Amino acid sequence: MIRWTMKRRIELHGEYEQTTRIRQTIRTSGEMIMKNHHIAILILTSTLYLFTSAWAADLEEGFMGYKWGDDISHYDGLKQLYNKGEITFYSNPGESYSIEDVVIGDVIYGFYEGKFYAVYINLDSLENLESLEKFDVMEEHLTKKYGPPDSRSSTQERLYTYKWKYKDVTIKLKTDRKKGNMKVAFYHKPTSRELKKEPLLLEIETSDRFFPIEKENNINMVPFLESWNQR
Repeated sequence: MIRWTMKRRIELHGEYEQTTRIRQTIRTSGEMIMKNHHIAILILTSTLYLFTSAWAADLEEGFMGYKWGDDISHYDGLKQLYNKGEITFYSNPGESYSIEDVVIGDVIYGFYEGKFYAVYINLDSLENLESLEKFDVMEEHLTKKYGPPDSRSSTQERLYTYKWKYKDVTIKLKTDRKKGNMKVAFYHKPTSRELKKEPLLLEIETSDRFFPIEKENNINMVPFLESWNQR
């Protein structure tokens, strides 16, 4: 009887140690799963933050490879469209931008005193979209990149302006619902500060005077606000 009791105690002790090891293994596995889960969330959050910061940082430096304040002599591919005093507008006949399958071809690059200060885009040229759809596509794309507009304004329920601001860059999305004109403009404030009261800037933001832009037969398509390689 004593011998059986001792044997049973040994067996129970072995079972207890085995159960303890199993519990420890389960606890360790659970902790590793939770740790990996937290690491995955951290990596995803950091990646999204880095992408958003990269877009904003790139816009602060320039626009799609054109560097703010650069001299026009750096860009051989640009063709002069118009000149008035110290303001000159250029286009790139061999290049257009795209948002998925929507082509953005009417793009003007503004230079003041020979320095790159702004981009003007005519949304009227977007094909296969209704008027309001064109505005919505651009607003959605800009909001995805830079967050909601910092301000919205309207004049007599006709001229609507959405504005984004990031450090030294201002983005204006405008539509004249009476005329049907739609434009988006990117301004580098330090370079364009002296042009605030220039009537020509208001005209290019609202009229079709400088559009459409003539393009070459074979053009290079670049994803809009996604390619920032220096030219």
